[in-house]
Amino acid sequence: MVDFLLIAVPVILVLGTVLFILLPRYGPHYTSRLTCPNCKKQFNYHWVPGASYLSLRYGNKRKLNCPYCHQQSMFEIAHTRISKPKHNSVAKS
Repeated sequence: MVDFLLIAVPVILVLGTVLFILLPRYGPHYTSRLTCPNCKKQFNYHWVPGASYLSLRYGNKRKLNCPYCHQQSMFEIAHTRISKPKHNSVAKS
């Protein structure tokens, strides 16, 4: 039993780390159209669900700087989603 744990735990940790690193690159990507509450201009925000610790902590909200007025505000990104998940997969020939 001890030998199994000595082998299984490092393998699970390595696989978990590889998936955590590759998920933002190859996982689902979304685009949200956001409107700044200060200057009322719209901009697109590309995001990956669960890609960082802060995204897990804030849930559907993000604290972002507006690219036009540069003021920081909280935005609801899941409710303003305009695209289906895009999978970055290798093109099949």
